[in-house]
Amino acid sequence: MINEDARLPQDILHALPGSNAVMKHGVDVDAARWRAELSKRNLPTLTGMLGSLDKVSLTRRDVFEIGDRERTADNAFQLFYYSLSWGLGPKVPRLHHRLDNFASHRDEASELLVNAWNSVRNGDSAKDAFSILTTDDGAGRIPWFGPAFSTKFLYFAQGAAAEPKLVSLDRDVAANLARDAWPDATTDVWVPEVYQQYCTLMTEWADEASQDSSVDRTVRADEIELAVTRRA
Repeated sequence: MINEDARLPQDILHALPGSNAVMKHGVDVDAARWRAELSKRNLPTLTGMLGSLDKVSLTRRDVFEIGDRERTADNAFQLFYYSLSWGLGPKVPRLHHRLDNFASHRDEASELLVNAWNSVRNGDSAKDAFSILTTDDGAGRIPWFGPAFSTKFLYFAQGAAAEPKLVSLDRDVAANLARDAWPDATTDVWVPEVYQQYCTLMTEWADEASQDSSVDRTVRADEIELAVTRRA
C-alpha cells in the first residue's frame, strides 16, 4: 500500500518542470497508422489533428482539449484514441490486439468511457471513477486496456482548465515511488483503493511544494507526476 503520509522528496522538489512543461510534454504519434487500423475494423475515424496529419507531436494540452469537448459517445471515442495514442507513444505496442478487442466490445466500451468521463467531471472520487474502468482486482473492464490506460483516460477527462486531482500512473511512476512511499509497488496492476491513495499522495506533494519558500507558486499534481516519471 502507499504511504499517504510520506513527505515530498527533496530531489522531486528541485526537479519540478513547471506547468508549461507539463502541458507541452508530448510524444510522436503515427496518426496515419492509427487511421488505417481504425478503418480496418470499421471503428469511428479520428478527428482533429490526428485526423488530418500523418505525423504528429501530441502534447498533453492537445489531449486535454479533447477532454473539454461535450461528453458524448462520439467524443468519448476520440478521448479514448487520443489518450491511448499519447500513452502508447510511437511504438504503439500490440496495437492490433488492442483495437481488435476494442472493436469486439465497442458498445460496452462506449458506455464505460462515457460513464467514466461523466464521473470525473461530476467530481467523483478517484476510486469511484477508476472503478468504472477497472475491477476490484485491477483488471481492465475493456479487454486489453488495463489500469495504466484507465488512469490516462481519467486524467485527460478532467480537461485543460481543471486543477488535476486524478493523475496518470504507469510502471515508471510506480517504480520511482518505491523508495519513498510505495515499498511494495507493483508496476502493472493497481486496484481502485491504491489509485485513490496515489492521487491523494500526488495532490499532497503538490500542496507541500506550493508552500515551499523556494517555489513560490502553485504546483499541480501532474507536475509532481512528471517529475517522478523522470526521476533518475
